[in-house]
Amino acid sequence: MSKKNNPTKKTSLILFDLDGTLLDSHKRISDRNMEAIAECRRHDIIIGVATARNEATCSRFTDIIKPELVISNSGALVRVNGRVIYQRGFTAVETAALIGAGLAQRRGITVDCADVTFSNRHIPFFNEPGMEYTDFSGFSLDSFKVCIEGTETEFAKRTAALVENCSWLAFSDCEWFKFSKAGVSKGDALRHVVKHTGIPTEEMIAFGDDFLDIEMLDICGTGIAMSNSPEEVKLHADITIGNNDSDAIADFLYGCVL
Repeated sequence: MSKKNNPTKKTSLILFDLDGTLLDSHKRISDRNMEAIAECRRHDIIIGVATARNEATCSRFTDIIKPELVISNSGALVRVNGRVIYQRGFTAVETAALIGAGLAQRRGITVDCADVTFSNRHIPFFNEPGMEYTDFSGFSLDSFKVCIEGTETEFAKRTAALVENCSWLAFSDCEWFKFSKAGVSKGDALRHVVKHTGIPTEEMIAFGDDFLDIEMLDICGTGIAMSNSPEEVKLHADITIGNNDSDAIADFLYGCVL
């Protein structure tokens, strides 16, 4: 674990997780946070979004932010200036195996595909544009990630074992598991960004709040956790700021970057 006490001296790229970080509890971005992001761009700082959402369900936010970098599907798809530089996911057969494990126990399931997220339940947390509802019968599409409702780690382990090179992780803000190809993460996505752009991680700042953000917070020159983060996430951050219902991100950017 990297523990640095001071913000990065030079900032070339700033990354924002969405839910629980840049988005408030009502799924909005405050005007002041948006103004701070715009000011960073005027200082020639590249703006990035790193989210567990797929491109469709985060588009209403990326259309506003207009980030040069988008890491979506928890790191399974990476775009720089609109161009795909990396993608990795499950085949249709692998996707069906994971879905089958969830259906066998009548659990909620979401499947992130190229331009839509499929779900078998109307869940307020996932009720977003870009969602389609299905019972998954006969489902046969490749996917970037699969999420299944649950809290039992043994269930997650058994399910991941159905697919070769599959990893799982629990979300901190809801009782669901994420299943991705092994090695897929926001942190791994950043390694591909470094190769493509030449920007060193030391010149990156990342804001996050969830277990899925830990590797990203570790890798970036300055990792910043929101105060609504679990304690384990805060331990991997260099700085903890206010919660996502405040303008803490703007306060940090104006005070330490701009």
